[in-house]
Amino acid sequence: MTPPLPAQAAGAPSIGAVPDLALAVLAAFALVVACLAQSVEQGVSRLSAAAVDDLAEQGRARAAVLAGLVAHRRRTLLVLRSARTLWQVVFAVSVTLILVDKGIAWWAVALIAVASVSALQFLFVSLVPSQWAARRPEGIALAGAPTTARLVRLSRLVDPLLGRVRASRPAPEPTEAQARAELVSDLREIVDEVGEPESIEEEDREMVRSVLDLGQTLVREVMVPRTDMVTADADLGARKALRLFVRSGFSRLPVVGDDVDDVRGVLYFKDVVARLEAHGPDLDLTAEQMMRPAEFTVEMKPADDLLRQMQAEHSHMAIVIDEYGGVAGLVTLEDIIEEVVGEVTDEHDRHVIEPEALGGGQWRVPARYPISELGDLLGVEVEDEDVDSVGGLLAKAIGRVPLPGARGELAGVRMRAEEARGRRRQVGTIVCSTVGGSGAPGAPPQAGTRKED
Repeated sequence: MTPPLPAQAAGAPSIGAVPDLALAVLAAFALVVACLAQSVEQGVSRLSAAAVDDLAEQGRARAAVLAGLVAHRRRTLLVLRSARTLWQVVFAVSVTLILVDKGIAWWAVALIAVASVSALQFLFVSLVPSQWAARRPEGIALAGAPTTARLVRLSRLVDPLLGRVRASRPAPEPTEAQARAELVSDLREIVDEVGEPESIEEEDREMVRSVLDLGQTLVREVMVPRTDMVTADADLGARKALRLFVRSGFSRLPVVGDDVDDVRGVLYFKDVVARLEAHGPDLDLTAEQMMRPAEFTVEMKPADDLLRQMQAEHSHMAIVIDEYGGVAGLVTLEDIIEEVVGEVTDEHDRHVIEPEALGGGQWRVPARYPISELGDLLGVEVEDEDVDSVGGLLAKAIGRVPLPGARGELAGVRMRAEEARGRRRQVGTIVCSTVGGSGAPGAPPQAGTRKED
């Protein structure tokens, strides 16, 4: 009987004399170094020259070294990025060699290597360093300044070669996005340099920074998501449309057909009022007959570009379209302005709303109150796999965004929406009771249906 061939004789590759333990140590070391390089890169990119000068005035060690790195930020970031890439390659190769030495099939080696290397590098080279740099950019940049300075000095050895390459191939003109990013960076430096307490207030400085950051803010970051959109059906009558405007508190509503993705136009409150004043309560017009054309935009559009577009077209609202052509939400002029001046709230809004017992088994709770805690208040078990809050439970019961006065019941709970809070007029409080309780809020509608006042 012929003995089985060893893995190496059967064609399986081998690493030779290099043990797997040494490769594992090398892979771990490479991953740690890549993580540190990425952290320092993020820290240096976040610091302005004025911030580094403040560190030097505070007597922080290595501040002078860091100032030199920030003064040549482009070279510093390029060196750190190159070092990070080098050690990422070392990590990937080490992991692959370890898997190859196990004698498994080549396709399994490729699959495991790609999956493990991608997951570990995403976690330890992308996610973790970004979190560190966001919390302590000064400390990380100062800690890595000496080593980074040595790498920058070492990189000058290749300057003659780079000079010849630049001479043979002139650098292309910067794109509009690159030029704008560089200009924004310069303006942020200026804002920080004049940011002394006696020259400019902290609130004003933050507002200027918000204006500068608006070009890097996408529409999808400021829009109202489709789940929070209040819409008007295309066949909605004029009187019902007026009541919807009054209940929602909005002056403009998207008009939809079969579903939310079928936006046909925008209905204006003043148009409905004008028609009713001209023709009386017997006006027989639908929302589709009174609407105006809707403005559309894409969710990846910079917010400042959309702001200029709205100003030029005298538009106050745009429907946001996602990459698949569906409706992702809507954005208003006020949403963009809030990115600059901060959240705009009503003067009567309460920041914290506590559950309030109304008697007769009724409780007034915030719309974001967890349904698990609601069950403790009502003395029943409230469970739903799809939602976590009372507002979400009511929205699921009625099949749309709840407005003040909306009633529904689901999971053994009867709910009635009360007040709308904030500029977006979202329901703030909901009166809840158990189904069949003596103090049930309102007449009992069928579960999963919407009841109009």
